[in-house]
Amino acid sequence: MINIKYIWENHKPTGDIIIKTKIDEIKHLNCFAATNYITGQHLYIMSVSKKVAIPELKNYRFKGVEIFTIDLENNIELNIYLLDNDLKDIFSLFIHNILDDIEESVTESEAISTTLNVVSKWKKLFDKINFNGLTLEQQKGLIGELLFLNYLLNNEKTSANALNAWTSAEHEFQAKDFTLGSIGIEIKFTSSMQPRIKISNERQLDTENFSELFLVLYSTEAVKDNGISLNSIVEQTRQNISTSEELNFFNGKLQINGYFDTDREYYGKMYSLKRTFAFAVTSAFPKIVKSDLPLGVFDTSYSIEISAVENLIINPEQIFSKWKKH
Repeated sequence: MINIKYIWENHKPTGDIIIKTKIDEIKHLNCFAATNYITGQHLYIMSVSKKVAIPELKNYRFKGVEIFTIDLENNIELNIYLLDNDLKDIFSLFIHNILDDIEESVTESEAISTTLNVVSKWKKLFDKINFNGLTLEQQKGLIGELLFLNYLLNNEKTSANALNAWTSAEHEFQAKDFTLGSIGIEIKFTSSMQPRIKISNERQLDTENFSELFLVLYSTEAVKDNGISLNSIVEQTRQNISTSEELNFFNGKLQINGYFDTDREYYGKMYSLKRTFAFAVTSAFPKIVKSDLPLGVFDTSYSIEISAVENLIINPEQIFSKWKKH
């Protein structure tokens, strides 16, 4: 992976307002990581021929990011400008997505079209991010996902794949919480006195496009001291990540999920883990999926009693053994 954040952070003054570093990994295109020396803001630039048609960009702008073109004497520069440096981690993921997708582009026109397709996807993603802090239920959901992520990171055989497999905020918004190949894993977290599995919509337990689907439920109780908080599990995860590049990747994914360090004071509520349940979501598992619903019915939420699926409880290590085979 191109460490574009490292390039930004190591820019040195050149006497120019915009300091640019060509991204050599994309050899057939003129792509640059750049920094505004006056404001300290970061940007991504693609320089193309004047023959390349670039559409009106007003519909591509979104929170914290400005997109515009500069018409120069011999070329046109497409600028994607980060306005809010607090979003640096998520912005780096956004630019990485562009670079990954344009690598196979043959022409400049194709690269521009591909870039704007990625921008459109990320605009939808940014529109869904909660920049005003996470609700208590959102905090619980994120704690659950990070508990499972740490379960993977704690085993050196999976550490390289764990962050890529954390897919709960993927662009299509219908991804499982964790995905590896054709295996999907949904994570649930409850602090209810009577543990149950709460399903948010008909897509969560749909096994379409997956050879196997598992569900993990963390059953907890709220405590005043010596528990797990969202802040503590975030810091634990950061400690489990070995490289600065992977840490940047993780921090960007946190921001996609709506977690920003500036809101830490609100995320101190603690929980004690009582039990971890794991289930194989087979045809015998009670669930509602899209194909079951009448036309016009959607976003169906429901709850499943643990007692109704006790015969489908498995050892979490069985999920891990499937994981290791990929």
